[in-house]
Amino acid sequence: MNRWVKLFGILLLIVLLVAGLAIGGISAHIGDQLTSPVRETLTYTPKSLGLKYENVTIQSEEGYDLYGWWIPHPTPRATIVFAHGYGKNREQEDLPLKELIPEFHEQGYQFLTFDFRGSGISEGDRVTVGAKEQSDLQEAIKYARGRSTGPIVLYGISMGAATALSTADDVEVDAIIADSPFSDLRDYLETNLPVWSDLPNVPFTPVILTMTPWFSGLEADLVSPIRDIESIDAPILLIHSAGDDAIPVSESEKLAEGQQQVELWVTDNDGHVRSYHSFKTEYRQQIFDFLERAL
Repeated sequence: MNRWVKLFGILLLIVLLVAGLAIGGISAHIGDQLTSPVRETLTYTPKSLGLKYENVTIQSEEGYDLYGWWIPHPTPRATIVFAHGYGKNREQEDLPLKELIPEFHEQGYQFLTFDFRGSGISEGDRVTVGAKEQSDLQEAIKYARGRSTGPIVLYGISMGAATALSTADDVEVDAIIADSPFSDLRDYLETNLPVWSDLPNVPFTPVILTMTPWFSGLEADLVSPIRDIESIDAPILLIHSAGDDAIPVSESEKLAEGQQQVELWVTDNDGHVRSYHSFKTEYRQQIFDFLERAL
């Protein structure tokens, strides 16, 4: 009997070891994929929108070249610094930004939009969902301040919205528009990572979150808009779809709760980053009315 118990114990240990190695290997592979999404290519230039522009290069803190567009205005009311979402680039085609840039220009705003590290045509191999993108955005703000003495407005989408909120507590900006942000990256991923990984939360999510920082720099605890928002000294407009299936509207509701400087506009539609698509006229009115009040 003791011999069979011993054999069973050895077999169980082998099974657990193989399972552990499999879970670890799959988790590392998913972490690698999630932090190196396929880059989107550029499909237009501001010139095709009838606007003058410059191709610009912003140096990241680590020395990466971040490429973008500077779209000047002869008498700017403010400069919009745009922060794109995960897996996107300076065009944010799912918004789409190309419909809004001419509107911003017509309203008197100049515009800076750029590709975060590991996105678009910028240098860098990894997307860190806001952890290192905060320093990229800080450098973009510095660049904008070097080109203009007027107000600076951060406008972010999804990951870019959360990045803008987590950056604005450390830099001086005059207003923030955050469309579809999450409130805390670790809390969000612990619940919602299967949306992106297509794997069950147990056992994979804890392993992915433990292994991925080793090789990617994705430190989830560094991205916590709900912690940072209390230190932001600027008006904030949050926009979120009621039926967002990727980042639930409850994320923006948590951000807005108890914050006097925060306005929340929830749109009655489904999908992620779909508020503009469903309510184009109202979306424009909301953001430009907000800027009138904020600046």
